[in-house]
Amino acid sequence: MKAKNIVLMTGVVFFILSGPALSSDWVDIKNPKELRALYSNKTFKSTFWGIAVVEHYRADGKGIRISGEERISRTWEVKGKDQVCTSDERIGTNCCRFQHNKKNRDEYVRRCEHGSNNYMGTFMVEDGIPEF
Repeated sequence: MKAKNIVLMTGVVFFILSGPALSSDWVDIKNPKELRALYSNKTFKSTFWGIAVVEHYRADGKGIRISGEERISRTWEVKGKDQVCTSDERIGTNCCRFQHNKKNRDEYVRRCEHGSNNYMGTFMVEDGIPEF
């Protein structure tokens, strides 16, 4: 029992100490102009629960999310200095804050708030979108 506690505490200490090191690889995006550029004619690629997700966003505030066989039209807009809110008929409105990776400018993290459900996910961004 004592050995299990030592292993558990070692793991907890490791994650506490490694958190700041990991977070230093990410830079907050707190500029509305940069957020608009992030969504203007860009493709986001990620995985959610093992399913590939592709999101395409146009500069005019329209977008589409493709997950498996599901295609959901959505809109987006910058809110304040540090958020982008997306809206669709399935989920409603979801507002997120963003960070980019210092080493790989195509890799991002988003932290989203949707009612009492908060989530975080990484995604890759590519220039360009298909017609939709």
